[in-house]
Amino acid sequence: MNPSIQASAAASSIHKVTNLVIASVLLMVGLYAFDEWGQVKEREEQHMQSNLMLLTRTLDTFFLSKRAGMFSLAETMAVSPGGIDNLALAQQLLADYRKHRPEVRQISLSDMSGKVLASSHAADRTVQLDVADQSGFQDFARDAKDLHDIYLGRPQRDVQGQDWVFTLRHVLRDAQGQPLAVLTDVFPVDFLESLWQDAPLVQQITVGVLRDDGYLMSRYPVPATVTKDEVYGTRRDGALIRYLTQHQFPVQGRVEGPNALLNGQNFINLFHRLDKLPATVFVGQPEIRFFQVWARSIDTPLALTALLLVFIKLVSRRLARREHEAEQQRLAVERVLRESETEQRSLIDNLMTGLVIHDATGAVVRCNAEASKLLGLSFEQMTGKQLIDPAWSFVNEQGAVMPVSDYPASRVLATREPVNGIVGGIVRGKDADICWVLSRADPWFTADGQLDKIVVTFVDITMRRKLTSQLQDRELKFQALFDNSMDAVLLTSPDGTVLAVNQAACRLFGLSEAQIIARGRAGLADPSDPRLHELLGRREQIGQAAGLLTMVRGDGSRFTAEISSSIYGDSEGRQYSSMIVRDMTERLRSQAELEAANAQMRRINEQLAEVAHFDMLTHLPNRVLLADRLQQAMAHCVRRQKSLAVAFLDLDGFKDINDRYGHAAGDEFLVAIAKRLRLALRDGDTLARIGGDEFVAVMSDLSTEHDCEPLLLRLLQVAAEPLQVGGNSLQVSASIGVTIYPQDGSSSEQLIRHADQAMYLAKQAGKNRFHLFDVASDAAIRIKRESLDQIAAAIAQHQLVLYYQPQVNMQTGEVVGMEALVRWLHPERGLLAPGQFLPVIEDHDLAIAIGERVLDLALSQMARWLAAGLHLPVSVNVFSRQLQQDDFVHKLRQALAAHPTVPSSALELEIVETSALQDMAQVSGLMHACAELGVRFALDDFGTGYSSLTYLKKLPAELLKIDQSFVRDMLDDRDDLAIVQGVVGLSKAFNRKVIAEGVETVAHGRKLLAMGCVLGQGYGIARPMPAQQVPGWLDQWRAQQPWVPQEDVGLPA
Repeated sequence: MNPSIQASAAASSIHKVTNLVIASVLLMVGLYAFDEWGQVKEREEQHMQSNLMLLTRTLDTFFLSKRAGMFSLAETMAVSPGGIDNLALAQQLLADYRKHRPEVRQISLSDMSGKVLASSHAADRTVQLDVADQSGFQDFARDAKDLHDIYLGRPQRDVQGQDWVFTLRHVLRDAQGQPLAVLTDVFPVDFLESLWQDAPLVQQITVGVLRDDGYLMSRYPVPATVTKDEVYGTRRDGALIRYLTQHQFPVQGRVEGPNALLNGQNFINLFHRLDKLPATVFVGQPEIRFFQVWARSIDTPLALTALLLVFIKLVSRRLARREHEAEQQRLAVERVLRESETEQRSLIDNLMTGLVIHDATGAVVRCNAEASKLLGLSFEQMTGKQLIDPAWSFVNEQGAVMPVSDYPASRVLATREPVNGIVGGIVRGKDADICWVLSRADPWFTADGQLDKIVVTFVDITMRRKLTSQLQDRELKFQALFDNSMDAVLLTSPDGTVLAVNQAACRLFGLSEAQIIARGRAGLADPSDPRLHELLGRREQIGQAAGLLTMVRGDGSRFTAEISSSIYGDSEGRQYSSMIVRDMTERLRSQAELEAANAQMRRINEQLAEVAHFDMLTHLPNRVLLADRLQQAMAHCVRRQKSLAVAFLDLDGFKDINDRYGHAAGDEFLVAIAKRLRLALRDGDTLARIGGDEFVAVMSDLSTEHDCEPLLLRLLQVAAEPLQVGGNSLQVSASIGVTIYPQDGSSSEQLIRHADQAMYLAKQAGKNRFHLFDVASDAAIRIKRESLDQIAAAIAQHQLVLYYQPQVNMQTGEVVGMEALVRWLHPERGLLAPGQFLPVIEDHDLAIAIGERVLDLALSQMARWLAAGLHLPVSVNVFSRQLQQDDFVHKLRQALAAHPTVPSSALELEIVETSALQDMAQVSGLMHACAELGVRFALDDFGTGYSSLTYLKKLPAELLKIDQSFVRDMLDDRDDLAIVQGVVGLSKAFNRKVIAEGVETVAHGRKLLAMGCVLGQGYGIARPMPAQQVPGWLDQWRAQQPWVPQEDVGLPA
């Protein structure tokens, strides 16, 4: 093969390897960039998620506090004297509410038509908001009947049309649950924006609150290219609201799409739904922001990759040039050897080299023993053989059968030129290993220049070929690692002499290979670094060492490097050492930056914890931390069987300080008085600021409820002491409400609310004092309220039923009528008697509703009985509260008209004697008016009140009912018997009928008949029964035979 062609082939092989390495590097860089893109998106979205959760908790806390405040205000109005009709008190309550909540622009009380009844700014019409004029109030009013929580209104212009505001509304209801009025809380939209401004938001992030109807409640920042009218006055129809609507407003998620307010930029939005409100908090970033962060994160690796590719290309060129030079040197040596072969031919026979001599025709004329051994043929077998003899079997380096023309002797015959370096394999049998030889062939000429002999020599290189192949593989691998290592590698002697370096070392030190070798190890390491001698000593002891050293570049600059050094020896016993040098400058800088970033993150987390749990002005615990500490204190008290006190403290006169000296002075005053109040408490107690000038103190480990009184007096004392603020002496007082746990066995929220209620009582009592919450009174009110709610629900759900007790003539056995008795068919407690629920409603409007319901049920049943052929007069009890209604007669007339088949004379109304005595003239007139309708009256429970002959004469009642308490005990009690006899006598004197209740035995009946009382009802006749059982009872009813008049009616002995 032509020498230049051989050199070109070697260079081409190097270029192929280089291109493969470059392709691998580019693939790795591409994979790194793709992976980095995913990590950038994940990190950015994690930052967005952190901001989202912080903002959601902030808003949930804000709206929860507003909800609690409005509910508390509504409850205060409801229990105040006169309720919401006391507009003067309502006006004061609204003003107080606004005073303690500076973020509230206005709070007002309006009726259901939207007319403002009272407002926190009654004197300032420039900030009043007439809710009836606002779009959306009518929609709210239509839904008010079913609305039992706060209502979040959408943003709207205020009355002057200058600012954008939003509203929170709460419906006040009467005892029947009907809407009475509306509390409207007005907030500027800018207030929500201020919440975002104080939060540590990610760069270029957008935050906001989106209502379920598509209107924005808040957006920060507002784009400079749009107005607030476009932001808050236009319904949004972007990707976020479409996603929320289609997925029925999920709790949280991720949406990607164009943003109309920012020229359609593609935004990535994360969202979380607000608790108990039809609105969603969202944070978003433009997608281009993600690409910018990604580009910055990969620019350095891309630059380094470009430098690496340039380096690889330069190294490959240098290797190709070296390979070419080596091939040229080898060819030159072969030429020299060829020139000297003629002089050395006589010595060949004595060499341990195979030798075959061919004549001019190619026939073998001679061979030596080594040749016979290598070829596997004896001398006799070889002598005379031609080159084309099939006994020869040779293969080339690739293992293919070698053509005869390629035999070394054939080449000489063809060219008359010697050939050298022919590698071939001798096949000596089917199963034998190939013997590899390195051959050469030389022509011998006669004196006249004719070809005389061809001398072929070959040496066995089978083992050498195998060892060379292994050694070359090792050297190639080592050289590749050495040359391509990113770390600087130096090969030195134990005394520090540099024997070899790679290109990475040249780049690292800024020196050429020769310069590094000239300097030696001592010229590369900083001799003043004590770690150098320590590292070398450790290497001498254990053969290897690693550590950090200060190294010196060619320009004299110093840098910190990581050194790894080992000692090893060769086969001849010589020792060498390797030194791997890695520049640690960037890594140390990155570690420092990472530590700084971690420190900054810790500071941010501490600040977030401060914001989430502490008041930013006074640094006292806020409402969130207060709730947690109060829960812990309650559990601690239970474990130790102790008590704790919750004190709600409000500063009297603080508003005057703000108004006169400004909010800055007010804030300074709050900080100073907060310190005083905290010092007045014990170390284990908690003092929290929950808004404005309101504080809550938790005092634990109390043996009795009186143990907190010295602390309360100390709080009152320090609160009333003057404070110097800005050269002015400022002074306030405090009103404190206190409740004790576990005597007040409520939740933590209820404890604070009860203390708040007690604080208002302290203010009403004259301020500068404390008031203890009355647990028993509150529990009774709560139980009564719950009972009234349950009874109202029973009326609405038709759980009230009527039972009927017969009234009979005990002398003839005739059934003269039925008394309708109300029962409550309770879904859990079963059938309840009147005494178990009617006493609760005696002075309540529910008595009117029950009375009207009972009358309607009785008339309906009478109509059914008449249709079935039963004519049964029915007595219905009337509540005293019904009699006080001016429209009682009108409603009675309507009830009778609704049942035209029932004769009015069959209806008897029973009123208790005490009800008639409350307003004799009014009740008497009402009874006369009802009598004109044909309705009869009976005086129920006669004898239990302040009976008077004058009253009996004036009241047009046809029937007197003797109370069962007298009838039941008259057989054993002389006084009860005398009362019964007296009532019977009065009925005869005034020509009135009389009926006895409580006839439980035959003896009762005989005694009553003997006294002249023939009408009776009671368990001795029949128990009250459902309407469907009355016909069956009538069919089997028979008067008791023993009921006959007796002559002896004397008093019992």
